[in-house]
Amino acid sequence: MPTWRAAATAILVAAVLPPAVFYVLRSQGISQWLALTLSGALPAVRMVVTAATQRRVNDLEAFMIGMLAVRIVTSLLAGSPRVILVKDAGLGAAAGLWILGSLLVAKPFAFQAAQSWHGPAAAAAREAAWRVSPALRSALTRLTVLWGGAQLLDGAAGVLVALLMPVEAVPALNRAKGLALLSAVLLATVSCSRHYRRRHALSLFGSTPLITRKEGRSP
Repeated sequence: MPTWRAAATAILVAAVLPPAVFYVLRSQGISQWLALTLSGALPAVRMVVTAATQRRVNDLEAFMIGMLAVRIVTSLLAGSPRVILVKDAGLGAAAGLWILGSLLVAKPFAFQAAQSWHGPAAAAAREAAWRVSPALRSALTRLTVLWGGAQLLDGAAGVLVALLMPVEAVPALNRAKGLALLSAVLLATVSCSRHYRRRHALSLFGSTPLITRKEGRSP
């Protein structure tokens, strides 16, 4: 499956399908608690099926599966729909902190995410490029800050929405807010990637070895 199609499918399942299922279940008379619990389980089911099919799980996928598992367990234990909504937004903020925390390890989140999109050969080329290209390291570090900061902002705002707005309105409002912020982040990412390509004549996220001529030459 092409990268853009896989990403679009992931966004559809994680961001669009759960609130749609929630409102369909509510229209059938299902309680708020059960509708939230069932709709929130959909992304977890997809990720587990994908991991079982591929028979491998990278660090990013393991983190997401863990987050979704926590969501399901806490949803089952929580007796209040509003608690579920606040907890969901809080998990989003936690994801933002995890992304920003990756800046403290060897390779930031943006690099790890790009690695998960490619096969072994392209991943090895990117590993080599990471070691020799300051431009690549700088660009992916900035994107990690952008993605983590946006996720943290989305989660924090989501907690406020979950606390202050009617329960029935929260899934739609938080998803609309999240998709708007995601669109802004994607536009910024595309702009950064295009600027990198123009400046270095190479792709920031593609499978081509990302070693520029200037950086690849000996002094």
